[in-house]
Formats: sequence, C-alpha cells, structure tokens
Amino acid sequence: MFRRLSRFALIVLAALPLTAFRMPAGQETREQFLYDVRGAFVTARGNVPQGLVIAIDMLVDEAIRATSRSTMLPRTIIAIRIEKASQVPQLIGSRHEAKVAVQVISVSTGEAIAEGNFETSVFLLEAGDGNTALAEKIADRIAAEFRLKGDGRPALASALFP
Repeated sequence: MFRRLSRFALIVLAALPLTAFRMPAGQETREQFLYDVRGAFVTARGNVPQGLVIAIDMLVDEAIRATSRSTMLPRTIIAIRIEKASQVPQLIGSRHEAKVAVQVISVSTGEAIAEGNFETSVFLLEAGDGNTALAEKIADRIAAEFRLKGDGRPALASALFP
C-alpha cells in the first residue's frame, strides 16, 4: 500500500513541473488587434491621486520599453484615462477601486483605432500601499491586453517560481 502511494506521489511530483511548459503553435497567424505601441500617456481627473497616475505611467512605459516586435505592426500610442479612483474601507483593510478608459491612437493618422473601458479593484489589509498595488494591477492589465513585455512565463511557473 505504501509503495503504491509513494509511486503515485512520485509520478505527480515528476509531472507537475512539466505542466509549466507549452509548445508554440506551428502556424501562428498575426492577430488583428496587436499593435506596435510606441508610447503611452496617462491622464486623470483632479480627484484622482497624483501618485497613482505617476505610478501607472512609469509601469506602462517600462513595459513598452521592454517589448520588442519581430514583425511590422501598426504603430500606435495608448491614451489611458483614470475616470474614477476610490478607496472603500472594509471591516478589515480596504478596497481600492478604479475605472479606466483606454484609447489606441494611430501614429500615422492620429485617429482613434480602438477604445475600451474596464474597472479593477485591489483589496489590501494595510491602506498605505493602495495606490501602488492598484497601479500595478492596472499596468499589468494593459500590458496583458497589448502583449507588452513579451510572452512571459506560464501561470503555473509564475506561481511556483515568482
């Protein structure tokens, strides 16, 4: 009985690291909504904390600079507008929320190509780092949508080896 259980545990432990690998698709087609992002600027209303705006701008700019494209894509700029940012106190900790509007502007024509909105929130036990955590979440969402910072690691590998 113990021998069978130990074999099963050994197989599971050997197979677990293999789930972090993935094979690239053989014939990947160019996605329709993938752009060569050249820059981003962040704007907000007066009631949004300035530290949040600066942190988002720095994180998105860092992601753009870390990205390189191997194929020629339409050159664009991202306009990020923080519509609303608030802190909601909870019984324990606080929840920080933001409503964000993103617009993709063509470099060659100056016209808006695409736009979208999303809302995000972060729950923290300590209220001191709320703007930083919220800025990281917003920047990560934008980086994921525009495939900035390359492909990255698969989720399981990221969870096991941060």
